[in-house]
Amino acid sequence: MAILETIDHQPMVFDPAAKSADYGFVPNSKRKLEASFPQIFFSNGEPWHEANRYAFHRYYDLQKDIKTIHSGMSHLTRYAKWLEANNLHWLHFPKRKSERCLFQFRGHLIELRDNGLLAPSTASQVMNSVVAFYRWAAANNYAESSSRFFDSKVVKLSFLDSVGFRRTMGVVSSELAIPNRKRKGLQLEDGLVPISQASANKFLTFLAKHRNRELYLMSKVALQTGCRHETITTLNIDVLKNAYPDYKLSNILRVKVGPGTGVNTKFDVSGEIYFPSSLVNELIDYFNSAEAILRRSRANKALSKCVFITSRGNSYTRQTFGTLLYRLKDELIKAGHSEFGRFKFHQLRATFGTMLMRALMRTEGMSSLNAIEFVRDAMLHKDASVTWKYIKFIEREPIESQFLDTLWAIFTGSRDTSNEMIRHLTSGEVTREN
Repeated sequence: MAILETIDHQPMVFDPAAKSADYGFVPNSKRKLEASFPQIFFSNGEPWHEANRYAFHRYYDLQKDIKTIHSGMSHLTRYAKWLEANNLHWLHFPKRKSERCLFQFRGHLIELRDNGLLAPSTASQVMNSVVAFYRWAAANNYAESSSRFFDSKVVKLSFLDSVGFRRTMGVVSSELAIPNRKRKGLQLEDGLVPISQASANKFLTFLAKHRNRELYLMSKVALQTGCRHETITTLNIDVLKNAYPDYKLSNILRVKVGPGTGVNTKFDVSGEIYFPSSLVNELIDYFNSAEAILRRSRANKALSKCVFITSRGNSYTRQTFGTLLYRLKDELIKAGHSEFGRFKFHQLRATFGTMLMRALMRTEGMSSLNAIEFVRDAMLHKDASVTWKYIKFIEREPIESQFLDTLWAIFTGSRDTSNEMIRHLTSGEVTREN
């Protein structure tokens, strides 16, 4: 079957006069080497030339992030595998629609979705990626006009702009689109909601006894700082040691992240994350522990300052981190916690954001706009419209105040950040400060 491979790609320029020219070409000094560029190959070893050129178009012409390119190519790989399994060419478009490859593939995705073998959101994303590829292929004369493939229409979508105002825009859709209607109720980032107190009890208690201490610490960082997984897995000892006290909040340190720090952020946003000082100390202690030193001894020099690396001495890629969480969910389900079957790591970030927004809204003299600005900076939101959702969520669907109050006490340093949290959550006790 078709496979997705990665290649080392170095853009070249034609300069036959150059001494180092190879067949008249030399590396383009303005373009960096991309060490993991995705390309699709069929089972006979032949590349899917059109799809691979499409990837280069998105990366260089549209300036898409390499992670976005990988995601889109993984969807096209799924399509390529299906084409091979059904012995169909990607330009198989007879007169009858039901026999066309795209319409057959759409039916295949819907069948997988209805049988619970594919998430509704994934089915929609795969179909959208395939349709976008065909539109590009038609526009660049790799195929006939896209009107021959499927019918298109313009639909109106409502959305919140960067400052929270509702807007409407028209987008081009096709008859091949697979609807993905979201469940009712207000949701936060990426369509997720905070975890409940009961789920937090089970999750933290289970992880505190887990053999993988790094997984426990990474989850604690997500819950107490709101960091995304790409930020957590690239934390290094330098940014922790260079953290400095916040002038507004006691027991809180600011940790710089983003370009220039070695710590990755979504959209390469530069900013400062609020860390409880005790958590920073705990991470530094772990970095100096025998377990962490052993892991770094298996790693290359480039990872010598990373706080979290795998047991084999590798960095946590999106795939390895996803595999780690998949195994964790399987362990939780086998332990009798079946509610974690659809758990997402990002829910820990949503829980932190809810806690932070609720605490600010309770603060005397704090306006909604000031609270939004604070939470936006703390969570490195690109648009304020994302932050607005936290206020609306709190107003419409409040969650357990005791749980959020406990989390806030931990964040501000008024309670110990490790065993104390688990003890109070699991026992149901509430300790009030004098």
